[in-house]
Amino acid sequence: MKRLFFKLAFLYPRIYAFFCYYRKKEQRAEFEEKVKLFFDPKADPKKIKSTVRGIFEIRGSRKMQRYLLPRIDKTFVRQFVTIEGIHHLDQALQQGRGILMIAGHIGNPHIGFNILRALGYDLTIIKGGKTKIPRFPKFRYSDPLEFTIFTEATSFSKPARERALEILRSPGRILYYSGDAIEGKRKVEIPFLGHTMQFATGTLYFAAQANAIVLPIIHLYRHGKIYVGLSQPLDCHWENGPDDCKRILEDFSKLLEKYIIPHPEEYMGMYGHTVLNDCYKAYKRKPVEPVKGEV
Repeated sequence: MKRLFFKLAFLYPRIYAFFCYYRKKEQRAEFEEKVKLFFDPKADPKKIKSTVRGIFEIRGSRKMQRYLLPRIDKTFVRQFVTIEGIHHLDQALQQGRGILMIAGHIGNPHIGFNILRALGYDLTIIKGGKTKIPRFPKFRYSDPLEFTIFTEATSFSKPARERALEILRSPGRILYYSGDAIEGKRKVEIPFLGHTMQFATGTLYFAAQANAIVLPIIHLYRHGKIYVGLSQPLDCHWENGPDDCKRILEDFSKLLEKYIIPHPEEYMGMYGHTVLNDCYKAYKRKPVEPVKGEV
């Protein structure tokens, strides 16, 4: 019975994507423009349609997740999830240092990190937005307050900063954040998907202060055939201190591109508070120069 529920849950985003593609014409046009701008200006119309439908499906999965996530357990993981590189996480935990897990807006991140929670890992997330009191947590998912650091502004409040540092200095604990999110005051320019984008460095500076391990994670939704991949640490024991932040983001962006380019339909960074969407907005604001000879 539970397996049937999961199958129906994965069907909903596909139905949602079908109707959104034909009804949300303005948003569809925006996604099509982004596909051409960041992936392939000469993309085949069928490829563009498939990619845009996929982005809508990812959005649909986020609507469905509120009912799916409370029911994720080890049986769900065994039936629907492929995990690679979990040994990188286990080896990192044995080093007696805190872990900063760096992810991207690819696939469905909430499903990804809740899979790790279901496997018993102590994981706290950094999330933009206001603190929310969970209602009916057994039936409808809300980010639990004890495992969530909410950032309501462009930078960390003092209590949020202190809590993040406490986690990163605690052996066996994991702090999860999206490396391609735009929140943050301090930023560096990183080449990404053929453009130069502004990546925030604040959370990485906390990791440098705490001498925490920086471990990348990738998740793909794949119509419900979920993939979670962990790679080797990026911090190199902070040989150059906070100066390593830019190098880590460069390495992470290359890893993220490795998955986004063959799976652009999985990149939910096409919308929301992400470096790609921020770059797109800057592109749209850029004034068009008049053609010579035109009055």
